[in-house]
Order: sequence, then C-alpha cells, then structure tokens
Amino acid sequence: MPYYTTADGARLYYRLEGQPQAQQPALLFIHGWCSNLRHWDHQARHFRRHFQVLRLDRRGLGRSTTPGTGHNAEQHAADIAAVAKAAGIKRVIAIGHAGGAPVTMALARRFPRLVKAMVIVDAAMYPKPRLDDPRSVFGAVLGPMLEALSAPGGKAALKKMYSGYFAPQCDKAVSSAAVADALQTPLPIAVQELRMMMVSTQKIADDINQPTLWLTAAPVDQQYIASHLRNVQFGQVVGAGHFPQLEVPAQTNAMLQTFIQQLR
Repeated sequence: MPYYTTADGARLYYRLEGQPQAQQPALLFIHGWCSNLRHWDHQARHFRRHFQVLRLDRRGLGRSTTPGTGHNAEQHAADIAAVAKAAGIKRVIAIGHAGGAPVTMALARRFPRLVKAMVIVDAAMYPKPRLDDPRSVFGAVLGPMLEALSAPGGKAALKKMYSGYFAPQCDKAVSSAAVADALQTPLPIAVQELRMMMVSTQKIADDINQPTLWLTAAPVDQQYIASHLRNVQFGQVVGAGHFPQLEVPAQTNAMLQTFIQQLR
C-alpha cells in the first residue's frame, strides 16, 4: 500500500490508478468531512480506463495518520500537492467533495501550475463563518455541530448527522457503509476538521482563475458563486442527497466527463 510521510509526521495513504495519458491531466479526487478515498470508487473505476487517477485519505482520516495538527485547508492542500509530486503527477483536475471543498479551493489557489481545473461537489460557498453571529448562515450550522460532537454522546451525534446526509431513496447499504466509515473518525479529529471549514471560501474563490464545475444535489445561488469564481459552470444531479458520487454515480460521472471534455 503506498504511503507518503509529511515533514511533520503524517502518514498519508493514497492510490494511483490508470496510466498517464499524453497531454491529459490526472484526475485528483479529494474526499470530504469524516470520509475517505473509497467514497470515489465509482469514479475511479469509470475514469481509470482513460485517465490517471489519484486518490488519498487526508491526514487523520481513512487509513492516513496525523500528528494531531495541520487540520486546516492550507496544510491539507500542501499534503495533497506533495503526494501528487511523489506520484510523479504534474497536472491535475482537482475534484473535491463537501468538506473537502475548502481544501480543493486552497489547492487551486496555492498551486495553479498543478491544478488545471476544479470540480466542487455539493459544497457551499460562504464568507468566514462566525459561530456567535446568528446572521452567519454557515456559522449557525457549524456551531451546533461542534457543540454536539464535543458533548457526551458525541459519537451518537456524529451518526445522526451523517445518516441525514443521504436521500431517502438511497440504497441503505451505501448510506450505512458511509456512516460506518465516518464513525471510525476520532471525535477530536472530526471537530478539528469541522473547524477547518471556518474559512472564507468566498475569499479563496476570488483568487481562483481555473475553469470550475460547481456540481450540486440541490439548487444554489449561482449568481453569488459566479460573482467570486471567474470561470464557473453549474450542474445539478437528480435524486441524491449530500453524496452524489455515491448515490447517483452515473449522473455524477457523466457530468464530470462532459466538463473534462470541454477542457481539451
């Protein structure tokens, strides 16, 4: 199993599949909160026939270890860039899900020579969340989550939160497996990873020039997002909750394929 060890001691598990294609960037899949690289299995199987595919477990999640620090978007981005370099990859289309969106956006901003284009899967754009301000929409979401995870019964709270991320019609085996994966996350890491999202993705987006696909399961304020991302287009799947790549993989793959083809 391939691992990359960072300077501060995190041991990052990754998978590299497919063969390098001339003039084609690799596809880099970045998972979300309390998730892991297996949540991109459908996409890896579909795309590895024609692309090189890189997936990894972010520090402290899945099979990767953590020194207990570095759970912020910039460090995650640096970790991912280092793994890509170690794997011999020079150019990617970065595809990030949900809580992995701040990481994906930080990667695109900080490493523009690495990231040719970006896909954000079912995430929000927002100014910096403020937990003590009821006018802060995302802050009002994160605050109760942090309180519940930090209180007695945090694991039960995590299970309830994660179970609610899937559409009612989702295959129960799919949702149950994802919830079980999430429950493997130590609660202190789950809390740190939630706090990682307390950055202004709106501000990060202002510095991103790469072509972007914003793919969601529900309608979003496209005008707001487009006012911060210079080159963005939108896609919406049907019949999914918060995990389109697991719940409706065929739709997700088709949208990714169409976006990628437009980049050539």
